Amino acid sequence: RKDIVTSSDSSESKLSRCLNTVDLTLLGVGSTLGVGVYVLAGGIARDTAGPAIILSFLVAGVASALSGLCYAEFGARVPKAGSAYVYSYVTVGELAAFVIGWNLLLEFVIGTASV
Repeated sequence: RKDIVTSSDSSESKLSRCLNTVDLTLLGVGSTLGVGVYVLAGGIARDTAGPAIILSFLVAGVASALSGLCYAEFGARVPKAGSAYVYSYVTVGELAAFVIGWNLLLEFVIGTASV
């Protein structure tokens, strides 16, 4: 089942879009796993990977940029403030949103336990 969202639904929400680009960027950097991940990546790059790490970081950067563009598209098309759960609920349906919501929870739990 797909949820029909109109622009009048956004007026019912108490959430406002008050964050600018710098705020969203700093929020994304702050919610990453931690400094240990970056130190670990540097150690692996130095000891194991060699020069191919540059290509690996470029591929990861392109994937991150494309992911950011996808979220920007969802944010422009869905007239609600939200996250991956809300965007998937509105665009795909309830079952996909349920799976994505639990995946987000597992991601945060595993990320917290691993660092």
